[in-house]
Amino acid sequence: MKQQPALLLQQKRSNLVEQEFYGYIVLYDKNKNLKKLGDDLNYPFFHRSSAKPLQAAVLKDFNTDKYYNLTEEEIAACCASHTGEKVHIEILKNLLKKGGLSEDNLKCPPIEPLNKDEQIKFAGKYSPLHNNCSGKHTLMLLICNQMGWNIESYIEQNHPLQIKIYKKIQQLCETQEELPFTLDGCGAPNFATSLTELAKGFYNVFCTNEYEAIKNAFLHHPYLIGGNHRPDTEIMQLSPYICAKAGAGGLMCIANTLSSEILVIKLLEADMKARSIVAVDAMIKFGWIDKISSTDYTLLYNKTVTTEREKPVGEYSTVFDIKDFTTY
Repeated sequence: MKQQPALLLQQKRSNLVEQEFYGYIVLYDKNKNLKKLGDDLNYPFFHRSSAKPLQAAVLKDFNTDKYYNLTEEEIAACCASHTGEKVHIEILKNLLKKGGLSEDNLKCPPIEPLNKDEQIKFAGKYSPLHNNCSGKHTLMLLICNQMGWNIESYIEQNHPLQIKIYKKIQQLCETQEELPFTLDGCGAPNFATSLTELAKGFYNVFCTNEYEAIKNAFLHHPYLIGGNHRPDTEIMQLSPYICAKAGAGGLMCIANTLSSEILVIKLLEADMKARSIVAVDAMIKFGWIDKISSTDYTLLYNKTVTTEREKPVGEYSTVFDIKDFTTY
């Protein structure tokens, strides 16, 4: 059998379909009900940055939050794919100091920050802290410092910390299967599960009482999770009950902490705008949020196709409904 992704979104120009976007949507709830749009045959997809709250969950095993007296803001920065703004950088600098560490200990490469204003400000003189994954690396270093583990090799697959993270992801995603391995863009280990297992992982972090520190960091500090015009930040700002984490490769994982439901979206085209429109419309269709105006969230949810002079010539429209989902 072959995977069968569902048509999720069309982009029309002058009433003709110009682009189509395919993928999968998984809905998982507190009663362990599973609904899926598109048949992924439980194919394993790499979590990419959507893994960050799952990776950060190891802090409870070591009581790292209490050891360093971590604030919600600091935990949020450790789970972030941040834009490299001053608010992110200062938190991470202070966090490293708590462990007697510095940005020189970070193994993520110095790349341009996601925030365009910061790119201009630093004019190519970027540090590892500007890397959008530096928060994850900072937490890894802090745990190694706490446990007396080698900080030079902390991103090696066979490092005690990475072995612990691997087992934690297996536990959260409720699988004993050997997980496919790759290196994420930042150089740290990254693993793959089915989208259903990923949904279970997010449920166990955000819809139980086991990882309140991480859940509250997301709920109370959505800007620190991303930043200016970042999709997960803007999605969380739509509701006080929503936690969201985007990942490269077209992933978006969203937790409704009020209804204890999880949405996992995988857009095969990995188009960020298309992914955001699908995610927001899915939340609206399932009654998580009210309908919102495109003009309120121009980068996240603007469905209008325009010319370079901003003349409207078409629109994006989702082409799925609740009735299209299959219950498993």
